[in-house]
This record gives sequence, structure tokens and C-alpha cells, in this order.
Amino acid sequence: MKNQVPVAIGLLVCENVIVEEDTKNVTPVNCFTHRQFDAFPSEPMQVVVLAFLTNGFGEMPLDAIVQSLDNGEEIERRRTQAVFKSPLHEYRYVFRMRRFSVPQPGHYQISLIAEGEVLAHRKLIFAEKKS
Repeated sequence: MKNQVPVAIGLLVCENVIVEEDTKNVTPVNCFTHRQFDAFPSEPMQVVVLAFLTNGFGEMPLDAIVQSLDNGEEIERRRTQAVFKSPLHEYRYVFRMRRFSVPQPGHYQISLIAEGEVLAHRKLIFAEKKS
């Protein structure tokens, strides 16, 4: 059977994700789409991208890309190899950026891509705190 690109059930951007050891259930912590900072570039922070994928089959790379929507600049890219054993299998994708820094205020997007196809994306707004 030929590779089948998965479908994203959802994509969250959070400060952390907790995986319960026994059940493997996940708890997303402090998910956001807007953040404010005192100055730019921002202080490094942990950001976790959490996505659930299904209906995929085969082995394929998954790319998580963070880019500015204002100027197209790519801020971060991470590639991982995913193996989908069955289209009925749900795959949990966790991408941890431990020292992520935002270079300037503006609109950003995190995209999850497989085989050149965008599975999901989340728009983010980073702004300067008003005094």
C-alpha cells in the first residue's frame, strides 16, 4: 500500500504538555494564540506544539515550521520521521521548542506539513506590552 498523508484532528500551541505515565493521556498547559512581551527579541521560553493525526499510512517526514506572516521569515523548523501503521491509528505529535524567542512583534504561523501538504496551522500574535 502506498503512503497516505494523515489528517490533523487538531493543533494546539502551549507552554507545556504533560503526559501521564500510566495512561499516556495528555494535558495541554496554558495554550495560547496571543502573547505579550516587555521587549523584542523576546526572552527565551518553552513552546510546545501538540497535534493529533489520523488516517495516515506509511513512513514519512513531518515538518513543523514557525514563520512570520509579516515578512515570510522562517524562525524555526523541525523535522521528525513518523510511522503510521494503520489509517485507524491516532498519532500524537509533540514538538518542544525549549528556548524559543520571538524576534519582533507581529503575526506568526506554526504549520505542520507532511509530504509537502499542510496538515494544520495555528496563527499567533506576539505584541509588546503596553505600559
